[in-house]
Order: sequence, then C-alpha cells, then structure tokens
Amino acid sequence: MNPGSVLSALPGAASVSGLASAWRWSPNPMFTFTAALSTDGRHNLQVNVRGPYDEGLVTALLTHARAHDGTFVGQGRPLVAVGDFHHEGTPFDTVGVAAPEVHGYHATENPELSAVTYAVFPAYASEISGRENEEEAWGRFRKMLQPNKLDRTEVPFVKMRYDNTRTQSMSKGDARGFAPLDTLVRELGLLDGAPGGFVEWENRHGVVWRADSNSDGLELAHDGARETVDTGQLQATARTSVQ
Repeated sequence: MNPGSVLSALPGAASVSGLASAWRWSPNPMFTFTAALSTDGRHNLQVNVRGPYDEGLVTALLTHARAHDGTFVGQGRPLVAVGDFHHEGTPFDTVGVAAPEVHGYHATENPELSAVTYAVFPAYASEISGRENEEEAWGRFRKMLQPNKLDRTEVPFVKMRYDNTRTQSMSKGDARGFAPLDTLVRELGLLDGAPGGFVEWENRHGVVWRADSNSDGLELAHDGARETVDTGQLQATARTSVQ
C-alpha cells in the first residue's frame, strides 16, 4: 500500500503549498479534505472539513500531527491528544487524532487506505483523556466532538451518573457515561431539595466528584474530603473541574 500514490491520484487532488507530501481535494462545495503523509511515508494523516475552510489552520494541524506522529502511529490508541498546539487566531490548544477503527474515513471506497489513515482535527486539552477505549472513542469522535468543524466550541470530557428523587430523572445503570457539561451543570442545579439524590462526575484525568442532597442541604465529596456547599458552588466546581 502506497498512500502517497493513492492520495495524489484522487479526483481533484492538488499539492498543498508549504506542506510536503500533502494533497487537498473537495468532492463538493460543502467538504474540503486535506491529507499529508506521516514521517514514515506509510500512513495518511487527514483533516476533513465541513463548512468554512481555513488553510492556515489545517496546515498547522497537519504539521503538528506529523511532527509528533510517533506518539500515535501504530500505538494502538483509538483517540489521542497531541498537546502544545498553537495557531494564531484560533482557541484550539491541542490536535486530536482518531485511529482507523474510530473515524471510518475511506472505509467504503478504499479499505486499504482507511486502515493506514489517522483522522486529525482541532481540539482542546479538556476533551480527550487518551484512555478512551474503542467504543468510547467512537462515541466521542462521531457524536460529540464535531471534528470536521473548524469553528466548533469546546466539549469537555465529562462522565457522569445521577439520580434526582424530586424530578425522578436519572441515568441508566451504575457506570458513569459521557454527557455534555451543560447536562452536568443543569443536574447539579436541580439537586437541592431532592433528599437521597446525587450527582457523580469524572474528568479526563479520572478524578471523581460526588454531590449528595440530604435534609440539611448539599454535600460535596472529593479526594476523601466532604464539605457543605450551595448550588452556585457546586456548579462553579463542575465547570472548573473539567478543564
């Protein structure tokens, strides 16, 4: 498999200025795809963009990914965060990388190319733990992160479970599942006055917090300590805990 030969022969593929062994093509006005070979020349690093396209940002993403591809190529990690990324005019501080089993790029039309392709996308440090299993990585990449949008907002890593005895709303099962930060903040806001209810959440580092509602108010447990808090303190803690 020679990914360079395959990519350069794609309909409409043109070399990318300022980035060696890289090609850009657009199958329709809505999508723009850009691919660059890895340092070993045997893998494809690809940014897919839907909507507004920023050539400078995409080039910077691929340059950063290529410079650090030893941290993910062949490492068996489904979702990886490559930190210390900076590009003027954008808020992104990380380059996200998804493995073939997660992204599905070229899976239908060219399975061989898909198998050596890594999806590269703009990300934030708060979004990826690097410990995601394949199922978790698939869900994050395909359902939550919107990796093909260059103007997307931050989607912090939040796993939570909860049970509100007043609203009768609860999560399913005993395991914490991924949720938007807004959902966590909302459920914490509804916890007061629901004795026996709780909200438990985890950040990308695997650190866990738990808030309980009882007859005396709200209690927050974290790192072996417990303290009485109000709703505002709980919500503020949630927002800072996932950064």
